[in-house]
Amino acid sequence: MAARFGLHEQWLERMTGNRSRYFCNPDSPAGVPKSTGDLATAAGGKALEAAGLGPGDVDFLILTTASPDHLMPATVNLVADRLGIDGVPTFQLTSGCAGALQGLYTARALLAGGLRRGLVIGADTCLKFWPSKRDVADMRPAEMINFALFGDGGGAAVVEADTDGPGFVVEQMVLRAVGLGRKPAQVVRWYGAEGAPHVTGPNGISAPEPMGEEDYKAIERHVPEAAARVLGELGDLTGWLPAEMDRVLTPQLNGVMTEKIREYLGVRPEQAVSCVAETGNNGNALPFIQLRRARAGMNGTADGARVMVATIESSKWVISGMALRHQGASDGR
Repeated sequence: MAARFGLHEQWLERMTGNRSRYFCNPDSPAGVPKSTGDLATAAGGKALEAAGLGPGDVDFLILTTASPDHLMPATVNLVADRLGIDGVPTFQLTSGCAGALQGLYTARALLAGGLRRGLVIGADTCLKFWPSKRDVADMRPAEMINFALFGDGGGAAVVEADTDGPGFVVEQMVLRAVGLGRKPAQVVRWYGAEGAPHVTGPNGISAPEPMGEEDYKAIERHVPEAAARVLGELGDLTGWLPAEMDRVLTPQLNGVMTEKIREYLGVRPEQAVSCVAETGNNGNALPFIQLRRARAGMNGTADGARVMVATIESSKWVISGMALRHQGASDGR
């Protein structure tokens, strides 16, 4: 990242705590993901394979993303086609950091309504933030810093109404918008890099309006408070105490801020499941990657291990969380 974006390694480590990142490249060789749809397809296919299922075994498909490949057709329908899924309801939710849980929340309602099994995918890419010539020299410093924070990724989960199989059983979920009267702390605009209108900057000079902007001070201040609120609500609903959890999945902003949130919440290092320092903040994919890490770390753990998840979306302030119980299987899956 230091070489690619002209940022100092020491600055990256001190200010972000992020050490690596993954980016889609439209010039990659065949078979390598080049877009949000490619990542979603790869993640969805791996989830189906891991569950021992085929495309005809799912009753619905949900994709959550902040970076669809097109306005139309919806990326979820392109992904369905690539996975061989047809004849079922498909949903695409435009969302940010809370997106994975929004997708799972929607899936839970569909399962409660009588559907048997579904596939939920979260995926995001930074591709549309790049200048059309792919030249970092054209980027403002604030834009380059975003690439130290955000990256590309995909994750997916098979969900079922049946609670007897291996995996995570959802005990409780929390999801709601809490942004009434509050200023968005993250904005991503729809036009491409060359289509931005000119606006007057703070120095009085006209320049293209940035495609994205973040209020990092507001994020740093309010996300830990919101995460504590989510964990508290989950505790009230389940009777569980966060301190007693086997694993706690905290909001993933960047390596430094995520560690500060962990300390603020009183989550012990051995409880915390984090991935952002290695993967970057890849939005809708992050909770799926965390869940995969959490489950991998539970090999040999007795059934009934408990997990709490908190995700906070600062774009217009959405809080979400899950209380999960891990359940193993006799065949070790």
